[in-house]
Amino acid sequence: MTRLPSHARRTALAAAVCALMGAASPAHAINAVCEVLPTSDGFAALRAGPSTDARLIARMKTGHSVHLRARNQGEVIRSGPWTQVIYWPNGELYIPSQPEFRTGQIGWVAQRLIGDCG
Repeated sequence: MTRLPSHARRTALAAAVCALMGAASPAHAINAVCEVLPTSDGFAALRAGPSTDARLIARMKTGHSVHLRARNQGEVIRSGPWTQVIYWPNGELYIPSQPEFRTGQIGWVAQRLIGDCG
């Protein structure tokens, strides 16, 4: 068996680590924005987990927008009828390059409570 020179081993190791870090990196927002739909109680619940038993994070107002969260491959993060989103209580919508984007609240909303995304 031929042994690679040390610089080639380091390069191969660095490439493998980068690939693993990319595969394991956290979720992120995608360019899909959805509107909070009207409900009988006037808000859609943003929850800490994908369940009505999960802690309430925010009461999202009708007409406010949310960013969908996705895995690196662009696959929207869902758990049954729940979708993970980012929400700003002030009603504003920010893009990832804006500093305010980091102030969004990350949580789960029932998919039926948000409209078509675009």
